[in-house]
Amino acid sequence: MFIPVLYISTLIHIYSIDYLSSDPHNQRFFSYLSLFTFFMLLLASGANYFVMFIGWEGILECLKWYNFDEFFISNFVENNKNFYLLGGLVFTKDKKMKVNKLTSYQRIGPHNIDILSIIIGSVLGDTQLEKRSNGLGTRILFEQSNKNVEYLMWFHNYLSSRGYCNPNKPKLHTRIKKDNKVFYHYRINSYTFSSFNWLNEMFYSIDVKTDKLIKVVPLNIEKYLTPLALAIWFMEDGSKLGSGVRIATNNFTLEEVQFLCDVLYKKYNLTATAHVGGKNNSYVLYIHTKSVPLFSSLVKVYMHPSMYYKLGS
Repeated sequence: MFIPVLYISTLIHIYSIDYLSSDPHNQRFFSYLSLFTFFMLLLASGANYFVMFIGWEGILECLKWYNFDEFFISNFVENNKNFYLLGGLVFTKDKKMKVNKLTSYQRIGPHNIDILSIIIGSVLGDTQLEKRSNGLGTRILFEQSNKNVEYLMWFHNYLSSRGYCNPNKPKLHTRIKKDNKVFYHYRINSYTFSSFNWLNEMFYSIDVKTDKLIKVVPLNIEKYLTPLALAIWFMEDGSKLGSGVRIATNNFTLEEVQFLCDVLYKKYNLTATAHVGGKNNSYVLYIHTKSVPLFSSLVKVYMHPSMYYKLGS
């Protein structure tokens, strides 16, 4: 038993080095993974019930630290109708069985580069990060109109299947705009993670004029603007414009949009400029015609098919 445990654990460690290279909490992840391996070995080598009990309980605690409780149990109960016993946790046909939820400071990740890319790409658009009133964690507030329902359901499935939000499908909401038009939209609220606080601090700053929080372009955005993040950003705020494409950046200043243009050129050799557009003479990021084929090759592989139309022909 020692041989397969150590062999599989070694493979997971090696794979995770690259998979979690951009996660700010990867040291904690490897600590828990090594501790999990230790308890597995302790369980396998236990010569009496007491040692085996220590190994078993240690394994369960490690699984809880991995967010096992809330994500796995909720999906397990949802997808199984019979009676089960797993790791000391009893499952019955009663789906109303109460499962203790993790608090925000217990949700510590880790978050791989794909999750970070999706969040950061979406926050560059209209998605907001909300610091909870108790200050212990941050959650994602994602909203899309009913016109993009296929993309929204894909986004929800991606997050919920990884334990980041409630697995129940989002409901349609209505809101009356200033011009008395009815706006139909869906909204996804993620669970609150203490390990999202650094994203909140990265994207929000106090406006000295109004003394309120405003969204800003992080100075280290180049590090996190992966092709997946770029695709998410474009799907949410992008559109075809003539023979080029544009991304709405109305929330950012001219200097910030120009900075984003510089990052795109430096990292992907994409030629982009800031154009006046949108409400209140704000700015949009325009990607030039000559760079559209390269841009398309970068993002299309990550885009949902329902959003292909934004790239034009």
